[in-house]
Amino acid sequence: MNRFNLSAVAISLTMLTACMPETEHRPLNPLVVDTFTVTEATDTQFRTFNGQVMPAELTPLAFRLDGEITSMLVKEGDVVTKGQIIAVLDDTKARQKLVDAQARYELALKQVKRGQELRSNKMISDSELDELSANFELAKANLGAAQASMEYMRLKAPFDAVVSSVDKKKHENVSPGEQVVSVYQSGQVYVKIEVSDSVLAMLDPQAQAQNYQPTATFAGHDLSYKVTYLEHTSELHPNSQTYELWLKMPQVEQAVLPGTSAKVSVDLAKAGLTSYQAYQVPMTSIDSGKQSQDFYIWKLQDGAAHRVAINIDQITGNGALVSNGIEQGDVLINSNLRKLREGMLIKGAEL
Repeated sequence: MNRFNLSAVAISLTMLTACMPETEHRPLNPLVVDTFTVTEATDTQFRTFNGQVMPAELTPLAFRLDGEITSMLVKEGDVVTKGQIIAVLDDTKARQKLVDAQARYELALKQVKRGQELRSNKMISDSELDELSANFELAKANLGAAQASMEYMRLKAPFDAVVSSVDKKKHENVSPGEQVVSVYQSGQVYVKIEVSDSVLAMLDPQAQAQNYQPTATFAGHDLSYKVTYLEHTSELHPNSQTYELWLKMPQVEQAVLPGTSAKVSVDLAKAGLTSYQAYQVPMTSIDSGKQSQDFYIWKLQDGAAHRVAINIDQITGNGALVSNGIEQGDVLINSNLRKLREGMLIKGAEL
């Protein structure tokens, strides 16, 4: 009986399915986009780079010996002078070793002086005097080591500086070489900017034919300042895929602090560098990646969208100047960028 009921249900469902009309799906509307055709590159001799003030000669400081910190005498932002004590370790054991070493040294000194008198009277042999002398030299070396250990109980500033970070607290134990604080030079301002390979190729830091200095302005400062070349990296940064270039200048009366944003303006002609070619593209055609420093454009090629990485050299009132990743005649997609996928076919594009 149950088998009959199940068969009847199955037959009913089959008949209902056969009677139902086929579902019609409306075709998806094609994605319509605006496009922008890249025109010829423009030559310019002026460049502006965004940068950031970095700590000058940032130096981590650590104890040479292990122990417990009994005093932390600075905090972040403090100004310290060369030789100033920054932190102190528990020196109880080191002080006792110094006392013992001092006593052994004084005893060995008396013994060797007495031995020299006895030898002059031929009351001891040369070998016995040599042994006393060796004991004295050993006691002297041990005293020097004990004095150095006492000195190592105190962490001192290597130069006039500002405390950048305090990484350990009072009563914490530290190991030899473990960072306790970091300091940087207060008399210098370092500015880091990121440049593309095309800009780096124009750079000749050894050229001394001109005295031109780029100009830097800083957030919160009304004046502009001259900066000089310091150094640059020879490898691409793994995240930004750019090279880091460092400039420097003396600290000014209204101190420029690390972390301040900066703009560096360069007149390429006055710097003795060649002008560069860049393509002007609208900001609406630029897509950002997962990293804040990553930028892309979407090219329309053979009716499909293709994503290409670019480096933005400069932002102007008319858009962005891009020196690589695009060429004259490229058709860039200028709208609906978030809807695009690699290889997506684009129909009805406004060319």
